[in-house]
Amino acid sequence: PGDADAARARVAFRVAYDGTDFRGWQRQPRGRTVEGALVEAFAKRFDGADVKLLGASRTDAGVHARGQACHADLPRAVDDRALLEHQLNRILPDDVRMFDLRVAPPPPPGGKPWHAIACARGKRYIYRMTARRGAPDPLDRFYRAHAHYSDIDGAALADALAAYVGTRDFRAFANNAPGQEITAEKDTVRTIRRADVVDEGGGDFTLTLELDGALYKMVRNLVGAAVAVAAGDLARDRLDVLLSGDASRCDNPALAAPARGLCLDEVFYDDF
Repeated sequence: PGDADAARARVAFRVAYDGTDFRGWQRQPRGRTVEGALVEAFAKRFDGADVKLLGASRTDAGVHARGQACHADLPRAVDDRALLEHQLNRILPDDVRMFDLRVAPPPPPGGKPWHAIACARGKRYIYRMTARRGAPDPLDRFYRAHAHYSDIDGAALADALAAYVGTRDFRAFANNAPGQEITAEKDTVRTIRRADVVDEGGGDFTLTLELDGALYKMVRNLVGAAVAVAAGDLARDRLDVLLSGDASRCDNPALAAPARGLCLDEVFYDDF
């Protein structure tokens, strides 16, 4: 770099983490967070420097990730990025790992620097759940949510998910983020490219959703409503009303699906 930020080098990287013991991604005054763990690791590697980093998605407490994407501005350029990645992973706790660290893709001529949020083209989320009577597998307890305590209709679950595909107003599936109320002026239109389910048998299901971007708690609310339809707790035509754009979260009786079943599987880019 040759401008006023010459001493800084922007890198891009992926992060995988087990969200069980974290209070979410975003750094907070109290509580353990993924962003906080990364900032501490960079500070230790760069002699106490306050390295600024940004994640593509601010996952909630208990939510996992396999392909979170980030950028960070290092205090100085590092030529051996494989060694840097190794060093940072040695510093990070066992439930966080970074990978695919590289120099951030170059901006177009006259364009802004590569940005983990602004350059993202979409995200894929995986939701693993159990819906059956009886106790779930204790070895899955942190990664597969017991989303319903009775059998559900797999075909109805697939049909409910299919209703989400397309460009729609998902206002009824968005919670108010802390300090950010959803007003009438807020853009709540999003595009879902894929929403399907694999019935694994025995009441176990894996759901996949790919979308251009998610509102606060949107994915968990979508899963919760689809499960409610499949369980007979929410009428299928009521789901269409919630998707009409005329409803709000207060009109949606379905609870958000538990956090532990959700994983941010990948963030998509044109160049990363």
